[in-house]
Amino acid sequence: MSLRPAISAPLPWLTMLAGRLLKGGQDVNGKKRGKMKFPRSLSVTKEGKWYIGILLIIGVGAINTGNNLIYLVVATLLSLIIISGILSESTLRGVKVERRLPQIAFKGSPARATLRISNTKKRVPSYSFLAVEMDSSGTSAYVLKLGPGEAADIPVEYTFQRRGLTTLTGVRITTRFPFGLFTKGKKEFVRDEILVLPSVQDGALGPEEETNGAHGELSRSVKGSGGGLYGLREYSLADDARHIHWKSAARAQKLLLKEFESESMAKAVVVFENRGPSNELFEELVDRAAGTINAYIEKGFSVGLKTLSTEIAPASGRAHLMRLLSELALISPAAQEGSPSVKVVRL
Repeated sequence: MSLRPAISAPLPWLTMLAGRLLKGGQDVNGKKRGKMKFPRSLSVTKEGKWYIGILLIIGVGAINTGNNLIYLVVATLLSLIIISGILSESTLRGVKVERRLPQIAFKGSPARATLRISNTKKRVPSYSFLAVEMDSSGTSAYVLKLGPGEAADIPVEYTFQRRGLTTLTGVRITTRFPFGLFTKGKKEFVRDEILVLPSVQDGALGPEEETNGAHGELSRSVKGSGGGLYGLREYSLADDARHIHWKSAARAQKLLLKEFESESMAKAVVVFENRGPSNELFEELVDRAAGTINAYIEKGFSVGLKTLSTEIAPASGRAHLMRLLSELALISPAAQEGSPSVKVVRL
């Protein structure tokens, strides 16, 4: 009887399995992966090291004594390791992650988001696993149990330390289930992008704007519908009776109407000379420009932005604020000599 067919029959299957485990490929960013990339990662916990150490001691004792009962204990301990691997694999298999990110975030400030974690298996639940962002430290979500076909929406917070268009590439899912002896993990490649705006904490109004009153309004001595009193005139039936000046009317024995000064919204342009290399000073000035724009718009000013490459006309409102901050989020140093600077020009 020839053993050649029996030996060669499984070789194609073994070759295929080895090829899938050892071959290179491309990751989510299109870069070539190195070889020896296994689908799961495995590390031994502190408890697992104690467990393996005790198992080795008992194994040595079984060999030295030849006691069948001790051999049985060793076999039981080894079987628990096998069971641990099977159950942890059943937990990780079929777990998918999706992100629900806000449209924008601010550098250095927590941004609320949601991780939607789904168990796509039809019969087996997943127990006690942790989903951790691979690109954003500190962002994680823990799930105690997720039944077959179920999904959980878990609120999380992202804190980005760099402005600009940020790409999140994937989530690492790990579990110590069921005995806590090993930490098994897998990577779920989920690509999302979010625009991180500069920080608006470093910015303030100038001394003149602080004393101009609320809402950045400048009064002109021209008749209009503003807040200051321009003068008095005789009341007519077409006028609003709420504006009658009753004290003067009592003295003059006739109805007198208050006329108001017109008010126009103050305008300011933040001039950011984005020269020099991309360094810490440049990023500080980007944050200062963003904070100054935010402070002026919150005060009620109509604000514009001028850089070496673009110019945005003054306007007010939150939509305009987001436009200016988005421009600063993507700005880069211009190829000109000199140091960057930020200043405010009043119009």
